[in-house]
Amino acid sequence: MKQLLYTEWLKVKNYRTFWIMLLVAVIMIPAGNYVPADIMSSRELNQAAKMLGQSPFGFPTVWQTVANISSYMTALFGLMLIILVTNEYTFRTSRQNIIDGWERRQFVYAKLIWVLLLSVIALVVAILTAVVIGFAYGNNAISLEGFSYLWYYWLQLVLALSLALLLAVLLKRAGFAMAIFLGYTMMLEQTLVLLLKRYVGPVGGLLPLQAGDELLPFPLVGKMVAASGDRYDDSIYLLFLVGYIALVIYLVFRKVLKSDL
Repeated sequence: MKQLLYTEWLKVKNYRTFWIMLLVAVIMIPAGNYVPADIMSSRELNQAAKMLGQSPFGFPTVWQTVANISSYMTALFGLMLIILVTNEYTFRTSRQNIIDGWERRQFVYAKLIWVLLLSVIALVVAILTAVVIGFAYGNNAISLEGFSYLWYYWLQLVLALSLALLLAVLLKRAGFAMAIFLGYTMMLEQTLVLLLKRYVGPVGGLLPLQAGDELLPFPLVGKMVAASGDRYDDSIYLLFLVGYIALVIYLVFRKVLKSDL
């Protein structure tokens, strides 16, 4: 494991594009949450607080609010991972690693380390963002009630990064993989969700990334949807989310172990 970590570190320590993209992705989480919090800090926030019974940017609701807003920045981390993995194929470093004695499984383990590291970084930044915003825009003492929404956010991020990893090992070209990843996450899945929910029912909420979205509604919207009864229990979405992660990782292993690097 130490060898994998050290090798991956050597690949990125002087890679300026990676560090710039990581910095932008990290900044976008607090920035993306600060803007709506500041906009709603006056009359709008008070109105929302009356409808919710509490401020969406105060404890304990802030955990859910930050998790919901931060989920919109997930694609940035996926693009970073695609670039890291496709560079392995472009510069033949993946093949060189195998020549140097790595097993194919170790190549996958190295990339899954990035999935874990990037998702943990995003989770930690989201937690710190929620704490700061909760103190700045809320009137309640800190509370961990509702903190589970940030774990849902983390699971959705792991799934998105796993999908990015799968596309990278399948296509091996950054441009194609990034285009398909963005097209699916920002348009295709949302279109499918809309059509399925309209003509079939709540089954549309069981698509991969939408399963995470169903667990991360904006506070007021979540109460309205829950009241309508047009959704499954949270445990169903959570089960599908974890199942998708396992399936995608299995497909990554299958692709790498069976194909030519």
